[in-house]
Amino acid sequence: MPTDTLPTTPEEMTPEWLTGTLRSTGALGPGARVKSVSSSLLGEGLGFIGLVARLSLSYEGDAAGMPASMVAKVPSPDPGSRQVGNLYGLYESEVRFYNEFAGASGPDVPKCYFAAYDRDAGQSLVLIEDLDGLGRFGDQVTGSTPEDAHLAVRWLARFHARWWQHPRLEATPWMATADGLVRNAMLTAYEACWPLYEERFGHVLTPGIKAAGATLHRRILAQLDRCAAYPLTIVHGDFRRDNMFFGNEGSGRPLVVFDWQSPNRGWGAYDLANFVGGSLEPETRREHEAELIGEYHELLREGGVSGYSLEQLKRDYAACLVVATGVNVTTGATLPATNQRAVDLFEKMMKRTVSAIEDHDALSLVTAS
Repeated sequence: MPTDTLPTTPEEMTPEWLTGTLRSTGALGPGARVKSVSSSLLGEGLGFIGLVARLSLSYEGDAAGMPASMVAKVPSPDPGSRQVGNLYGLYESEVRFYNEFAGASGPDVPKCYFAAYDRDAGQSLVLIEDLDGLGRFGDQVTGSTPEDAHLAVRWLARFHARWWQHPRLEATPWMATADGLVRNAMLTAYEACWPLYEERFGHVLTPGIKAAGATLHRRILAQLDRCAAYPLTIVHGDFRRDNMFFGNEGSGRPLVVFDWQSPNRGWGAYDLANFVGGSLEPETRREHEAELIGEYHELLREGGVSGYSLEQLKRDYAACLVVATGVNVTTGATLPATNQRAVDLFEKMMKRTVSAIEDHDALSLVTAS
C-alpha cells in the first residue's frame, strides 16, 4: 500500500482504504471486503505523542478470522507533540518494531495487521489487535500490586534474555541506542527543561533531588561514559503499567505489552528501574523490591544470560533510577497542560522514583566524574 495514502485521522480510514490495506498484507482475502467502519477514541484519544482509536468493523464475503474491531494509532494532532515524535524517530521505530521484531517476540506483543511510516510526511499508522474484553489494562496512576509487579518483571526478564547481545541488534541501525537517546536529551534539552519541571513538579521532589537537579544531567552524562561497555538488549523504553494488558485467567496471554514507540538497544536495568521505581508505591516497593530484582536476575540466567552478576544488576538498577529521572525531566516539562492525566501520571512516577533514589542513595553512585 503506498505510504502517501496513509490516513491521518480515524475518520479517513474508510472501508475502501481498509479493504485495500488489509488485502495488501494478506490479512484479508481477495473474496472479502470491509463493509463498514466506525471509530471511537480510546480514553481521551491522546497519548503523549499519539492518537489512539478503536475501529469497529463489519465485512462482506469470506472474512473468517478477521476481528470485529482493531485499534488504530496515528501521530498526535498537537504540533509540538508530533515534532517530538518525529525528532526522536518514535513513529518510525514503532512501525519498524512491529514489522521486523514483533513476530519473533511471541504472543506477548499485540498482533499487528498493518504498520507503515511516511518519512517525508512524518506520518505513521499502526493497526493492531483490540484486546478489550479479554482482560484489563494497567493504570500507572493507581500503581501496581505486588502480583502484577511480579508478572511484569517475569515478562521483562524473558524478553530481555531473548534479545540479550543478539546479533540482530548490530544489524538494526534504525533502532537507537540508549546512550544516544539519553545523551542527546541531556545535552540538548535538560538545562532548558529543568526550571520548567521544577516549577511544575517541585512539590514532589526530595531536597536531595532539588539540590542536584540543575546539574543532574552532568552526572547522567558521566554515567553514560561508564556504561559504554555494558551488555545490550532490546529495551522497551517506556515500560510502565499504562502500556500493559493483563489477560484473563486461562487466556494463555497473562501479559501483553504495547506502545513500542521507543524501543532501543540499551541496558535491561533501565526498564526494570523505570517500572519498579516508578510503578510501586514506596511502602510496597520496599517490601518487594529485592525479590523482584532477584527474580529478574534469575530469569535472565535461565534465559541464557551469563557474565552479569546480581551485584552488578543492583548497582545498575540504582544508577538507572537516576537516569530515568533525568529522562522524565525532559519529557515531563513539555507535557500539554490540557492533558491532566499525563500531569498526574508524571507526578506519581516522580514521587515514587525519587523515593527509590533516596532509599538506594543512588545519587552517590551517579557522580559527575
